[in-house]
Amino acid sequence: MAKAPKNTEEVLDVLKRCARNMHTVTYGDLAQEVGLLDGRSIRYPLGYIRDEICRAHNRPWLVAIAVNARTKRPSGSFLPEGVDLSDDDEHWWRGMVTQVYASDWSSVTLDG
Repeated sequence: MAKAPKNTEEVLDVLKRCARNMHTVTYGDLAQEVGLLDGRSIRYPLGYIRDEICRAHNRPWLVAIAVNARTKRPSGSFLPEGVDLSDDDEHWWRGMVTQVYASDWSSVTLDG
């Protein structure tokens, strides 16, 4: 397992809380809540959570609930390198969000 970027544990905790409360969070709000300067720097913890915690353990992508403030959807970097979706990606994203909300994240940690 790769080393977690700075603030990853805090980002994971915020995302778990948002999932439990069934709401999305903007990149900017998420970054501010964990003490990062802006929403762009949040991509490293989000990528780690997506790949090392969710994908590696066959879980829904918790990071699907982190969204752009303007579009209310994940940015293009939401998808990992090498993953491509069809024109149906909006339905895929909504389905992933539903799975995230339906999952119990309480025992999920940085260790998986």
